[in-house]
Amino acid sequence: MVSKVGITETIKSLNDLRSRCNLSQAEDELFFKEWFEELPELNQEEKAGVARIKQRYDYHRVNGLLLEGTINLLVVSPILELAGFLDPPYSIRSPYGIYLELEDPEETIRGFVDTLVIQEKLWILVVESKRNSIPVLSALPQLLGYMLTTPHPTLPIFGMVTNGDEFIFLKLTFTNTPKYDVSRIFSLFPRRHELGEVLQILKQLGKAILL
Repeated sequence: MVSKVGITETIKSLNDLRSRCNLSQAEDELFFKEWFEELPELNQEEKAGVARIKQRYDYHRVNGLLLEGTINLLVVSPILELAGFLDPPYSIRSPYGIYLELEDPEETIRGFVDTLVIQEKLWILVVESKRNSIPVLSALPQLLGYMLTTPHPTLPIFGMVTNGDEFIFLKLTFTNTPKYDVSRIFSLFPRRHELGEVLQILKQLGKAILL
C-alpha cells in the first residue's frame, strides 16, 4: 500500500527535498535573472500604493507579530492587486490539495496548499510572523515541494514566500532534472524598506508567466 504523509511531516529540510526529488540549485547566475534584470519602473500610483501598505503594516506590526490572515489582508492582497494579479488575464486558485510522488514508489507526499496559485505558474506562500524567529528561508522546502507538483513541467515556475517582514522569490525548471534558484531576501520591516522592489519583481514575473 502506498503511504501518503503530509509534506511538512516528510520534508524536514531543503537538503532532504533535494535528495528525495533529484533537485539541484542552478549554478548559472542568470538562471533566475527575472528578479534583478530590467525590472519595470513603478508609476506614481504604484509608489503611493506601496507607501500605504507600508504605513498600515507599521501601524499593526508595532503591536506585535502578525498572524497569517492579517499578513494576507495588510500586505499580500494589496501588493498582488498593485501587480495586477486580481484582474484579467490572471486567474487565482486557493487552496487545494496536492500530491508529490517521491523516488520511492511506495511513498507519496500529500499537502493542502494554503497559498495562492496564479496561472498555475506563480505560487505565493504566506508564513505566519509568529514563526519569524526562524528565517523565511525555512519555508523554501515546503514551497518548492508544492511547486514540484505543477501540471506544466515544460514551463518555468516561480514562487514567493513571505512572513510579512521578509520576502524571497524562487524559480524552478524541469529541463532534464529539476533545478531551482532563489533571490536575495527583501525586507518590509525597516524604514528604508524594499516593498517597491518586491512589486517590481512581481510585475516582472507577471509578464513571464503569460508567455
